[in-house]
Amino acid sequence: MVVAMTAVFTALLTVVWRAGGTGPGEKYSGFVPDPPVLSVESGFYDEPFRLEIRAPEGARVYYTLDGSLPDENGILYTEPFWMTAGEETEPDETFIQNMQVDWMEKEGESHPKTAAVIRACAVYEDGRVSEAVTATYFVGENPYRDKLVVSLVADPEDLFGENGIYVTGKDYDQWYLGDQNGPMPVPNFLQRGEEWERPGVVELFQGESILQQKAGLRIQGASAREGQNKRFSVFARKQYGGSGWFESFPFGGGSVHSFMLRSGFMNGYIQQLVQDRDVAAAESREAVAYLNGALWYITIAQEKYSGKYFQAHYGVDDDNVIIVKAGELESGEEGDMALYQAVYDFLDTHDMALPSSYEGLDRLMDIQSYIDYSCVNVYFANLDFNETKNTLCWRARKTGHGEYEDGRWRWALYDLDLENLDYGVPVEEINTFTTDTHYAGGAFNTRPMYRALKQNPEFCRQFVLSFMDMVNTDFTVERASRVMEDWGVTIQWWGMRPDWAETFFPARTEAVTGHLAEEFQLTGSCESLELSVNYPGAGRILLNTIEPDLSRGGWSGRYFTDYPVTVTALPREGYRFMGWKSPAWDKMEREAVLTVEIPPGGICLEAVFEKIGQRSISEEALKGRTGR
Repeated sequence: MVVAMTAVFTALLTVVWRAGGTGPGEKYSGFVPDPPVLSVESGFYDEPFRLEIRAPEGARVYYTLDGSLPDENGILYTEPFWMTAGEETEPDETFIQNMQVDWMEKEGESHPKTAAVIRACAVYEDGRVSEAVTATYFVGENPYRDKLVVSLVADPEDLFGENGIYVTGKDYDQWYLGDQNGPMPVPNFLQRGEEWERPGVVELFQGESILQQKAGLRIQGASAREGQNKRFSVFARKQYGGSGWFESFPFGGGSVHSFMLRSGFMNGYIQQLVQDRDVAAAESREAVAYLNGALWYITIAQEKYSGKYFQAHYGVDDDNVIIVKAGELESGEEGDMALYQAVYDFLDTHDMALPSSYEGLDRLMDIQSYIDYSCVNVYFANLDFNETKNTLCWRARKTGHGEYEDGRWRWALYDLDLENLDYGVPVEEINTFTTDTHYAGGAFNTRPMYRALKQNPEFCRQFVLSFMDMVNTDFTVERASRVMEDWGVTIQWWGMRPDWAETFFPARTEAVTGHLAEEFQLTGSCESLELSVNYPGAGRILLNTIEPDLSRGGWSGRYFTDYPVTVTALPREGYRFMGWKSPAWDKMEREAVLTVEIPPGGICLEAVFEKIGQRSISEEALKGRTGR
């Protein structure tokens, strides 16, 4: 059993893990000598195998099995040896005691070592030490073989030693085990910044190894740092591995600068569900995390928001991105907060009921992004956010020609774990607009920005239509189930019923549309809107902020009669738009962009296209066609 503790209390528990030793390049500069070669690559193996380590000419090989960097103080390699889930010389469990305050009163944290990690280096006769090679082996039956597996390898001393990032640390433990005079030192796991980042290696597997790269590791999260099973942030940095990006990451096929291993099924799932909206939503995957061969937890691997994230997704240079998180500057330069404060200054000094004020505000912030951000939080009854908590927005500092270089603030979905507090009603029935919460300091409809914007009729129209657009697309049972399947999540692992999507979304939609009507004092009814095209594949239809899926011949949704909807017909190549028709109309409407009232009983609209070169469809022929 491994016990990772500081030197202060070695008398209490035995420390088994060794310090890592000197890393490559620390003793010698100049040419880096060739590393050894492992005969077997990282991966999953059904049976134990003999591992051979081939040394460069004129060098001896030393290796470690605990994640520490090898040097001449490691295990001298002499002959091939059997590789199993763990070596007999290594403990089969990782145990950490001092990773919480009052750790002597806690049970500690144990993780079974079910994978083998080897790190090997070549030591030459002249004292030169090569770069270390690292491999992770999963030997025997493994239930996670088809999952995304994240293997983190780092020196145990960097994690659990006196200055380790996972534990309370030397200063705290001296105070804790002493007379506790003076203020309590900050535990290591609550420290932040690059000073508390440690070098390591990350390897990703999906049946086989898909990425191995040196990286920086930090403890991730806010209050989660204080508990067990701490989460990690993982950073690609040039000083570690020659690249500032993880190029082969299973997040939508793009490069990723950093990601985090964090708890929270809903935080990951909701963001996957609304990737189509005008709000940043980080890609994620369910993952199984190992640390130095020990099974750590089942978690969510998710992109981190950073300047590089917005560069990759929105085309704004990293050094031109300002990020404000929880009302404070997260990334930017001195003076950038003034640009954020300018939004609130505008709200304070302008009558938002006026169209000119609304237009002026839209030049400072992307109002649609704010609406989408708000709609998501309202729908899922997130009661743990406000304008200065669990909120993140960003903009380009300098304007340019790119779509997102207009200098407007935009929002990003952030920390959607959702507190499961008892508010006297099932979560599906919570009225997010009006429910007060001690976490967020008041109900959603008391927030300054929302209250100011709600004075404007155009904002009310945009909010209601956008909300119903999302209800009719992103929050349907069909889409919710499909995203769940594509996401590859094992829902039972998260304590949720297999039929959760089929039961939650209908119940939530029924309740929340009623809340929406109350909040915006809607007096009309909620009626059906049916859309179709005359020829499959002849064209597309845009509806408000969405593009309905017409692949099955038609689409239907529900909208309040209080606000008209806007439909836009877009012909595909080889076709031209002829007009809109409806059984309720006497003649066809020729405008491609049409604003339509939703009458009691609903309405059916058909976009009529004709193939270019075909004889024009006559008005009489159109009248003779059977409407739905």
